[in-house]
Amino acid sequence: MRRARRLNTGTSIELTPMIDVVFLLLTFFIFSIALMVRADVLGVSLPDLTSGRAAERVDPITVTLRADGSLRLMGEAVERERLVDSIRSLRESRPDAPVLLAADVDAGAGSLIELADALVGAGITQFSVVGRPASAEPRGVPAGPEEAP
Repeated sequence: MRRARRLNTGTSIELTPMIDVVFLLLTFFIFSIALMVRADVLGVSLPDLTSGRAAERVDPITVTLRADGSLRLMGEAVERERLVDSIRSLRESRPDAPVLLAADVDAGAGSLIELADALVGAGITQFSVVGRPASAEPRGVPAGPEEAP
């Protein structure tokens, strides 16, 4: 009786591509961590500087448009006709202060556009409109589609 010959067909796993992928992932994470590290978390004692000065925080010039259409400049009521002159006088004493417009959600869009137009017409072109972060369900917008009866 004759025995059947077996061919030696052993399975082999190539490790070279797997090692390449592991090194690429390792390199990616090392560079990611290196970019996330900041100087204040390194535990470094910084030297004392005598010629430098502390950075100054500039308070913004805030213009508030309320729901009834009234205006407030830096928290104080101001008439629409005097607003531009008041902002100019504030900017003379604080030229680097940003101008922020805060409009009530119930104030009309037309009032905000008129206010922005008045500022641009007076030469105050650098201002920002501020708001608050959106919540899960915006105010005044229904949560889902309304069903017709």
